[in-house]
Amino acid sequence: MFKKMKKPIVCASIMASTIEEFVEKINKVKNADVVEIRADGLRTDNYKSEVKRLLKTLKIQKDIPIILTLRGEKEGGAFLGSESERIEAIIEAMKLADAVDIELRAKDRDRVLEEARKNKIPVIISYHDFNTTPAKEVMRNILEEEISLGAGLAKLAVTVKNKRDVLRLIEVTEEFSSQETPIATMGMGELGKFARIACAFFGSAMIYASVSEPTASGQLSINDTVEIMKKLGI
Repeated sequence: MFKKMKKPIVCASIMASTIEEFVEKINKVKNADVVEIRADGLRTDNYKSEVKRLLKTLKIQKDIPIILTLRGEKEGGAFLGSESERIEAIIEAMKLADAVDIELRAKDRDRVLEEARKNKIPVIISYHDFNTTPAKEVMRNILEEEISLGAGLAKLAVTVKNKRDVLRLIEVTEEFSSQETPIATMGMGELGKFARIACAFFGSAMIYASVSEPTASGQLSINDTVEIMKKLGI
């Protein structure tokens, strides 16, 4: 799914609190190559069964590859259950997805990686820094660790506050753009909008965009993302 492509993959990221709202949103998705289902938005007493039901329903609604993300609060997500509940829900539902996201620093990360390998499901190993853009060496180490763990896609999202932050992120992106394992780098915050496009230009293999409201700061809408990329020849 994340093999090297000539152009970056456009990922529509959607979040909702009910399955009905997810259905409504996924049916609005246009011009995207893949959709990220932020299932942590669901409000339920039984994530294990409801996330499975959600993916089964969405697969019927639209023929598009699905990335399953169940983000915990510490990583900027909305999941309200325990960490063990979250991991169990991911493992239980991953067979219904085309790829799954797990955080680099998740306590039970290796359980998810092992199950994904058994089921031959590509994994996005992700890292988020909601405060800063780390030094280039730190960002390199993060991406290298994700790649060494067998990521199908190594994801790095950092908070960019000035031009120097953006430049550091772009430089690391360009350095890793020739790696066999594709990467997805992006900025968060107001400057993140520019950084996301710039990263796509310099080698980020996937760019996340919103369908209605953003699921992360710095996201552009799908329409704006596709239009800008087309005008810039990305």
